Amino acid sequence: MSFLHIDNVKKRFGDTTVLKGIDITIEKGDFLVLVGPSGCGKSTLLNMIAGLDSISEGELRLNGEVISHVHPSQRDIAMVFQSYALYPSMTVAGNIGFGLEMRKVPKPEREKAIKNVAQMLQIESLLDRKPAQLSGGQRQRVAMGRALVREPQLFLFDEPLSNLDAKLRVDMRTEIKQLHQRLKATIVYVTHDQIEAMTLATRIAVMRGGELQQLGTPHDVYDDPNNLFVAGFMGSPSMNLIEARIEKDGEELVAWVETADDRLKLPVVRDREALGAYAGRRVILGLRPEAITDSRSANHQDGIIYEAALNVEIIEPTGADLYVVTMLGGREVNARMRSGTAVEVGQSAPFAFDVARMVAFDPESEARIR
Repeated sequence: MSFLHIDNVKKRFGDTTVLKGIDITIEKGDFLVLVGPSGCGKSTLLNMIAGLDSISEGELRLNGEVISHVHPSQRDIAMVFQSYALYPSMTVAGNIGFGLEMRKVPKPEREKAIKNVAQMLQIESLLDRKPAQLSGGQRQRVAMGRALVREPQLFLFDEPLSNLDAKLRVDMRTEIKQLHQRLKATIVYVTHDQIEAMTLATRIAVMRGGELQQLGTPHDVYDDPNNLFVAGFMGSPSMNLIEARIEKDGEELVAWVETADDRLKLPVVRDREALGAYAGRRVILGLRPEAITDSRSANHQDGIIYEAALNVEIIEPTGADLYVVTMLGGREVNARMRSGTAVEVGQSAPFAFDVARMVAFDPESEARIR
């Protein structure tokens, strides 16, 4: 039996349906990240799990019990908000222990729990301070401590890192991941940052327009996307999406792609049977930037490498990598090469394509061809 079961959940505000039947199941100890663009319904779904928003249709079950209409205080769920929601007049210790105090937990037991959580989050020295005396990262730790001290069945995080600067966001992301691994806690986490999703999740639910686009492991949604939206949304830089034409070449199946001054022939090795039905038709090919690289960086051992000389349009050094842009199918295509690779703008250079990682989409339905 799944630990958290979101069963055909819908949410309507008047005549507007903002969640259109969400089905998600996760097991105990999973870290589920709800990700998608602003307005996709991920925060609404989180609030419904917490009990802060009512359900228009469907059912929520936690550890086998239906909680759809259970009061938030009775759901054994703790939530960490984007705004931290700390009481400004209370000390850090008072904020962490407030929920326990409301539950009439004896003071000695409460103080012990506060001390244990403070040690875990490395905020023992802050217990006598007020929130106004804390940095953003410290306030976030206090908000997490207030949730952790309760030892709930389920933790909910609503974009908890969005108010932090870039470096602190990376540091806190690591701490949250370590915390999950240490506690084996079950977490549902909302973010619009797909790198956060890839880094933290054991399962990712990609949402768009109130609908679930794909539910799977980070590997699933990154390397095996269900549709063009998931392919383009997940990853930074995102997956290259290239117009092509499928043709039979004797016994082989190939994808012809227009280049700046010629055509490129890429062998089809993945989903061959499904793509065979598209012979003579146009498709959208998907290739991650790291699947287009220089010959020395290409995965010759496990991949299937096809090399071609193409014109270099733009070079973008990032330190560890060199992103090289060329034109394919009338679109800019990002290749990820080794730093220091000898390429020049306006000159031809060899590009190595790992066609074993190439996927294809129907241009009309936008669905993956498989």
